[in-house]
Amino acid sequence: MARGLSREQSQQKNVKATAAANKGNQEGLSATARAERDAKVMQEKAAKKAAEKEAKIAAGNADQVKAEEAAKAAKKAAKKDAAAMNTQAAKAALNSGALDVGNRELKVKVVGEAGSSSSSSRPVSAAPKTKLTAEEKRKKAAEAAMKAAMEGAPPPKKEKKKKKDKAEDDEDDKWSELATEVAKVHVEAGETAATEPSAKAEPAAEDGPTEENEAAIAAEAVALEEQRACGGPVFRRLRGEPGLCASFAPTERQLCFREFCTYGAPELVVSEGTAYYEVVIGEALENPQVGFATTEFETGVDMYDGDGVGDCANSWGIDGTRHMRWHEGEEEYDFEWAAGDVIGLAADLARGQMAVSKNGSWSAAGCGALFTDGALKSGVYPVVSGEGGSIKVRLDGEFDFGPPCASVWATE
Repeated sequence: MARGLSREQSQQKNVKATAAANKGNQEGLSATARAERDAKVMQEKAAKKAAEKEAKIAAGNADQVKAEEAAKAAKKAAKKDAAAMNTQAAKAALNSGALDVGNRELKVKVVGEAGSSSSSSRPVSAAPKTKLTAEEKRKKAAEAAMKAAMEGAPPPKKEKKKKKDKAEDDEDDKWSELATEVAKVHVEAGETAATEPSAKAEPAAEDGPTEENEAAIAAEAVALEEQRACGGPVFRRLRGEPGLCASFAPTERQLCFREFCTYGAPELVVSEGTAYYEVVIGEALENPQVGFATTEFETGVDMYDGDGVGDCANSWGIDGTRHMRWHEGEEEYDFEWAAGDVIGLAADLARGQMAVSKNGSWSAAGCGALFTDGALKSGVYPVVSGEGGSIKVRLDGEFDFGPPCASVWATE
């Protein structure tokens, strides 16, 4: 998972975020005004820290500044190690069998076939299930139906997860019907069964969005219209809790994270030539992932989701804070950025490659061609994920630098 905080810690952050949002509402501010206010506060804090640092150096306390920065770096490294232990290390221990969870009730994230997720409590005693292919799903459904028929019970009802695409619901119905038909065939063939399975299990009732979510989504729609009125591309929430996970100030083009979430510009899909945009790294940026996604990237997730750009097969990302590159998970990568750095992201659609630059350099450590993947040729758009701090996004040509020359791209 991309997130560095536990679910409980994120919920604690949400309490503060809710209080801040309510305060803004009491003041009669619009969503855009509140976002711009948040951006201004973060800028003032960053300026204050920089001024304090300069004052200490001017007073001859350079050693003290170095010591404070070293302590801050150590604290950051400790937090990074703790996050790794809470996620990847624990997952590896569970997969290897070194971690014995017995029958304890654990909070887990249940991921649906289309990538939708929900939280539930259930005993965990084995490694997470791998994603099944369509053929494997059909076979599994048929086996379950036949077993139920042999035991004289109807096929178990399958709890349907929230899906945004009706075609996916229809596909689930087809599998259910196929399982029922297989069970009927075995019963008619004379195999022992006390009762015939029911023709089709009724789908479980789906929980609708909460009133709070609906209100937050409506407020986001107003903010998007305000964004369009400001001109330039629209940058919007793709995954995360509406109204709580982040705020975007369209004038400054600054995104302020409150909990892990993903923002992007799906309207800026580039299908030929070179896609390019820039981000300016802000202060205290936590667990960032910046890059590109195809139109197959799942969006419209109106709940907490710890997966960001690069966690799936339809997206690619770079992380100069944790020194990782991301595609279907993370991989250690020698790339580092600092507050104020301008990071360029480029994708060559003809070559199927993605590249990264720092402050205009495509040849510095970790810069240059980052991924080669045929899926990039299908068309991509800018996507940014993060958990805390801020980042500025430049999408519409007001760049400090520009796309790479042909020599930057890796040759086959």
